[in-house]
Amino acid sequence: MSKPRSIVLLLIIVAIAILIKVTVMGSIASFIFPPSHASSSDTLIEDIGGDNFLTATLDGCLKINEENISDASFKTSSGEWRWYDAKNITYVTQYGTKNYMIVWKTAHDKYDFKNEGVNLYLSDYLTDSAAKCFIEYSYENDCVYGIIIGTDNLRYSESQLMYDILGLNRTGFELAYSNSGTSYGGGYSGSGSSYHTVVPDRYTLSRTDPGAYYDHYEYGDNYDIDNYLESEGYD
Repeated sequence: MSKPRSIVLLLIIVAIAILIKVTVMGSIASFIFPPSHASSSDTLIEDIGGDNFLTATLDGCLKINEENISDASFKTSSGEWRWYDAKNITYVTQYGTKNYMIVWKTAHDKYDFKNEGVNLYLSDYLTDSAAKCFIEYSYENDCVYGIIIGTDNLRYSESQLMYDILGLNRTGFELAYSNSGTSYGGGYSGSGSSYHTVVPDRYTLSRTDPGAYYDHYEYGDNYDIDNYLESEGYD
């Protein structure tokens, strides 16, 4: 092999070695010293359960740590609940604010309710820490999905968690504790808490339960009208 070609080959090897070293050192540094802030183009996407049923999306956020945590209980305004097989995810915003969320997916028999052929959900806030939670039972998957998101460093409303972060349909999922009423169709009550039935879309509800359609879509959130009509003897 000629000397010039040997020199070129040597330079290539050195360049590759430097690149590997920089990459490894960068990975170690990012592990030991996580980034202080995310960029506006960063997006944290967490597929809760890994089956695309319930996904949390946080724009302008970057995951900096993830760890499995032991099963534990937490208290909400409607009673005590538990998470199972959960993981705690720590993330940072583009403004440098750190926060966490706990997510889990588990078998339905860990919770005390029956499979009645409908999806049920709980939306609530924690009373033993600054956080909000959303738990949904999927009868199709026969599993329960849950998320708790901290609100000590970042303020999240029930609406932001359900509609912005989880991307739920406003028609099908009503706010549970932010208004004076609960979701249409009642819910399963267990362990001191109440699940709420996912409201079908407007077309399906009008065909399967016209009375519920009229009550849900005609009155909206005006419960004074509904209460008045009930007091007058109307269903």
